[in-house]
Amino acid sequence: MSIRSMHTWIKRLKHLIPYHGAGVLFWHEGEGGQLSVLLGLRTHHPQRGQWSIPAGGWEDEDAYDENKKRNYRKTAIRETWEEIKLMVDNQNDLAYLWGRHLPFFHFAVYACRLSEKRNVVRYQEFSEVKWFPVDSLPDSSVGFVKSQVAALVRQHLEGETWYEKRVCT
Repeated sequence: MSIRSMHTWIKRLKHLIPYHGAGVLFWHEGEGGQLSVLLGLRTHHPQRGQWSIPAGGWEDEDAYDENKKRNYRKTAIRETWEEIKLMVDNQNDLAYLWGRHLPFFHFAVYACRLSEKRNVVRYQEFSEVKWFPVDSLPDSSVGFVKSQVAALVRQHLEGETWYEKRVCT
């Protein structure tokens, strides 16, 4: 086998390695019950020019939970710090909101209620970070963002109490 064909073979195998990732949907409930979410405008491919939550791939340093499964909460916390320099001090403040688990794609999103709309710094991954009312999301959002926000709104309207118990400080 030539080096070129081996390189092509390895490149194809790379696509068979499952992706594991996680992120945080930060939200705030304003006066009159208006919900807003924090999104950032991506600067890198593959989602360049699209609005998204801070999120990214699981890494070895994120470790495993007590059930010997990937610790997606730690991934979400680390990615949030790396992308917008917002620290979630207690991983129990994150409430599981949404997920997709397919054979080669595993992604979890956690909701984190903020008591106030914070001014968040943009960092390398985002050219801009801002708050959006849930009924006015930008058209150029990453595909799953609208599903994630819809899950938040649905749980909020159904009177779920998970978000009342957890407020990120």
